[in-house]
Amino acid sequence: MRLPYRLIPAASLLVVAYAHAQTAANPSTSLDTITVYGNADHGYVGQRVGVGAFRDQSIMDVPATVNVATRDLIETQAAVTLYDVLRNTAGVTRQQLGGETLDNLAVRGMILDNRSNYRLNGSLPLLNLMQLPLEDKERIEVLKGVSALYYGYTAPGGVVNMVTKRAGNAPNTRVGISTDNNGTIVGNVDVGRRFGSEQQYGLRVNAAGGSLQSPVRGIDGERKMISAAFDWRVNERMNIRLDGEYFQRTIAEQSVVTLPAAKNGVIAIPRVPDPSNRLSPEWANFAAHGNNLLFHTDYALSDRWIATFEAGQAKLTRDERSFTEVKGYDLVTGQGTISGNRQRDVSWTNRNLRAELFGSFATGSIGHELTIGAAQTRSDQSPTYTGLFSGSQNLYNPVDLPWLATTRTTYTAPLAAVDKGIYATDRIALTDKWQAILGARYTKYTSDQGANHYKASKTTPLTALIYKFSPQLMAYASYATGIEQGDRAPNTATNVNEALPPGISKQKEAGLRWQPTQTTLLSIAAFDINRAASYVNSDNLFVQSGRERYRGIEWSAQGQVSRDWSVQVSGQYLHARFESISAELLGRTPENTPTYTGSVFAQYTVPMLPKLSLNAGVYYTGRRAVNDLDQGYLPHFTLIGLGGRYVTTIDRKNVTWQVNVDNVMNKRYWAAAGNNRLGMGQPRTAKLSVQLDL
Repeated sequence: MRLPYRLIPAASLLVVAYAHAQTAANPSTSLDTITVYGNADHGYVGQRVGVGAFRDQSIMDVPATVNVATRDLIETQAAVTLYDVLRNTAGVTRQQLGGETLDNLAVRGMILDNRSNYRLNGSLPLLNLMQLPLEDKERIEVLKGVSALYYGYTAPGGVVNMVTKRAGNAPNTRVGISTDNNGTIVGNVDVGRRFGSEQQYGLRVNAAGGSLQSPVRGIDGERKMISAAFDWRVNERMNIRLDGEYFQRTIAEQSVVTLPAAKNGVIAIPRVPDPSNRLSPEWANFAAHGNNLLFHTDYALSDRWIATFEAGQAKLTRDERSFTEVKGYDLVTGQGTISGNRQRDVSWTNRNLRAELFGSFATGSIGHELTIGAAQTRSDQSPTYTGLFSGSQNLYNPVDLPWLATTRTTYTAPLAAVDKGIYATDRIALTDKWQAILGARYTKYTSDQGANHYKASKTTPLTALIYKFSPQLMAYASYATGIEQGDRAPNTATNVNEALPPGISKQKEAGLRWQPTQTTLLSIAAFDINRAASYVNSDNLFVQSGRERYRGIEWSAQGQVSRDWSVQVSGQYLHARFESISAELLGRTPENTPTYTGSVFAQYTVPMLPKLSLNAGVYYTGRRAVNDLDQGYLPHFTLIGLGGRYVTTIDRKNVTWQVNVDNVMNKRYWAAAGNNRLGMGQPRTAKLSVQLDL
């Protein structure tokens, strides 16, 4: 099937011509304004969605599970990492790593691709290969499930969208400093202004930097970031936005722990070592820097039609990384070995282009909101030389290690992948209560790395039906198919780093969403996702065979439930199993997939002291299989967080004092499993910050 890109402009012109012809006959069908300054969220409730095929739409019009963490929530919890934010979202867990250098995440039990499942402002594919900055983000959105219609090759767990701050109608200047009990000190500044004769220009600048001190003894580092978000209302029809950010981070990396070998089909889970002890050598550094640049413009061709163009680049370089793991240890004494690999100057680049035409028209009494577009993403990875080393280490009584010499060097060829797609969606207003959404994308994908060459093309549809009981209450049902890049063989497999063919996923979902007030939102959804299974077989080969099926129910509630109380609540039940597969895996649960996850966070504003607020959070992760054979399980754990905020005035300037304590009970726990490894959770951390509004 061939759908040449050169036909898109011609098709677009025909649609526009038809729209003009319909204007006089159907004056009631028109576009909402597209100029929005600043933040439209209310407390913990996100009002609009900026991700996927539902960009710039009200959350009450989206036939999918969308969770939004607003700026208010991020600041109240003093979130530092992406997982700190997304722990408020049901079904989000860490995978393989403890999270000190980057957040490797799974949603609904499925690992997100760190090169395609994270987006900036709903468009640019970010490289989640180091900790991404939060200081310049207005909110974090998670669109769960299959997203191939808009993003092409992505893992079916969901898409994480990071939305940047923009200059609002009122000027803002904030400076602050934060520290913790480990000695971390980070300063930040946030300045936003509108200017011009008609306030047509907007600029928001954020910067942060300082020293990092880990709760792990002997691990420290530094970080810095700077960003700018510029927007320009050129005239009544045209808007331009430009976002740029640079970030850098250097810190030593704690070791992960390799699972012991199974005995009689059972893996004995080691007790959690003291998380404040450094297992890795002091020279095991993680140093990386990155930058993201995104250009966006939209032009109103008429009152009904808007053309949009976007272009962006994300680039990230790991200047050095020495990744280590403790293995072959005695479960009682902890004596074993430490092995690892070191790499230098490894770079990844994503470049994307997107052109869209959006408009509304009517055919008789039926209204249409049509989107047609074309997108291309090119992903490149530099050639990689990996030096392997090993030595002796004790899991429970670690010692300082000297430099470990390289014993062998491996080579990974450069990667070049291109994802091209054309797509169309039509939101059809059948009546004032019934809506239908029909869409499809044709994707062409090529990938070249050394001797591995893949070409694939696929048409992926989306259908949805929405019923509006009222503007505040809606129900939906949807079906979508997706396509994802083939997984790569882990370094424990014989065919290490081999890329498997692309896989097809299918999703069904039905849900309810109720917004009784502008500051309160409740949602519930049931889902069924079926995807290709990849695993290491009995011959130690990483293969693609059979299916994985994920069925579950999730719910969430957030907002201001009274004058003094605000809450953020989420929960998920997940039944995940292998199907149509070898006997050894049939009916088993995929690794690191908990049946139950949930969170409850509440903030209370003290009536007698309205400038004082107190908060508490409880975060639960159920037990998880450590591998696909279910040969062992990590126990469930519950973490508690406490915090408080007090706002005072000094020289007529607001000063916000805030304290937060994570893992109050100082629980030791395994935070992550995956790829035959375990990652330790962080010990108790107390954070203090002061923010001054000038």
